[in-house]
Amino acid sequence: MNRAQMNLPALAVALLVVTAVAVVSFGMADRAFVSADRDADERRVAVALSERLVGAETPLTARPNVLDADELDGMDAERLRSLFPVVDERDVRVRLGNRTLAESGDPTGGTAVRRIVLVEDREEVSLTPDLSADEPTVTLPRRSPRARLAIDPPEETTVTVVRANDRVVLRNASGLSGAFEVRLSEFETTALTFESEGDLSAESVEVTYYPAETRKELLAVTVDA
Repeated sequence: MNRAQMNLPALAVALLVVTAVAVVSFGMADRAFVSADRDADERRVAVALSERLVGAETPLTARPNVLDADELDGMDAERLRSLFPVVDERDVRVRLGNRTLAESGDPTGGTAVRRIVLVEDREEVSLTPDLSADEPTVTLPRRSPRARLAIDPPEETTVTVVRANDRVVLRNASGLSGAFEVRLSEFETTALTFESEGDLSAESVEVTYYPAETRKELLAVTVDA
């Protein structure tokens, strides 16, 4: 047996090793590409969902980047998918602080995107202002988007106009009596002025308004493709 013949088995083994390494390398590269694509898709959806959750177009916000606490109470996986089709069939979890707002599937891994947001709570506050002064005006202590007025003037008095700052919100020449809801500006303090024929008493009007309290929270969106 010559030297060339003796080297044939070694060459065969070397080729086998090279082939095996190449197959493993291609497999690892393929898995790396698949993993990279999946991670990129997860991040794309997580970022898109986090942005849309606090956008101006969603019913979940009072204004951009300010979540409405009342709207969040009705959030679940079904509503999440309905409002935000970008979720599709992926496993998703949305948390606000230490509270899970919605979870679909089993997002045990995946990609998480976090952002600081404001959460707005509104409470109902009622007051009965003393309108017996020469200029019957009540200033609401905090900004409110609306107010409910229960007007019950004395028999000899007729309330004809109600102004919010300089804007007429109610007018009736024959008299205003009963319950009314008026829209107010959220961006300025409101002074309600009552114009009447005759004197108003301290019990003539009850004003109910809805001041806002805001707090910072951490919104976390996890997407697992």
